[in-house]
Amino acid sequence: MIRYRTTLGIMCQFVMCLFLFNMSCKPGEFEAINYSDYYFPVDDFPVEGMEYTYRNLSDPSSGPEVWRHLKIGDNLIESINYGPTMDIVMRQYDRVVDNGVVTDSLLLFYRDTARIQRQIKANIISPYRFPFEPGDSTKVWLSHIDWFQPGDSLHVVLQRRRRFGGNVPYMMGDKSVPAVRFITEDTFETEKDGWTSSSWTGEEIYAKNIGLVYYKRKFSGQLGIEFYLETRK
Repeated sequence: MIRYRTTLGIMCQFVMCLFLFNMSCKPGEFEAINYSDYYFPVDDFPVEGMEYTYRNLSDPSSGPEVWRHLKIGDNLIESINYGPTMDIVMRQYDRVVDNGVVTDSLLLFYRDTARIQRQIKANIISPYRFPFEPGDSTKVWLSHIDWFQPGDSLHVVLQRRRRFGGNVPYMMGDKSVPAVRFITEDTFETEKDGWTSSSWTGEEIYAKNIGLVYYKRKFSGQLGIEFYLETRK
């Protein structure tokens, strides 16, 4: 999700785009359970995919976060993120492997000064998106990407570390569904005439046979975002 705006704007957009998982669980609770059923069930989606709409709990008056996930081949998934006017702002291509889901490529979209839509291909340094057997709280799963913004040649680096947070109940309407929690630690760096760095913490919850149903990020002080799955269709 890239547009020409402040660094804070870029941070707020990208906290959703990359699901780098950092999770914690209590000593003695860990079992080698396979959590593949907790990722997006794309094998059961229609050909056109499934649209997931997330509502902002921190600011209910703001627009929703909209994603479409679809299967595009054997073990291949395309995830498309839309902006407020339903412009595509990101396409992410993931692959299901034996031990989880990894990112093969990531395209970021923006409009130039002539309002023509352009794209940037991000560099995938560490591809881990969702581990099927995440291990205990000492195991870290890293997503790491970087890219150069056109125009100002700003070098942007985003890392997300995930740890398993254990099994949790999650209420969808009046129904409790089985879910798993991940704790995240993010680092956002930019470089032009020297490096600047920011970091934040968060969490993500995935429900069985549904996928991502909740996430939040806390930047600093009262600044943060919190989203829950409102609809999928």
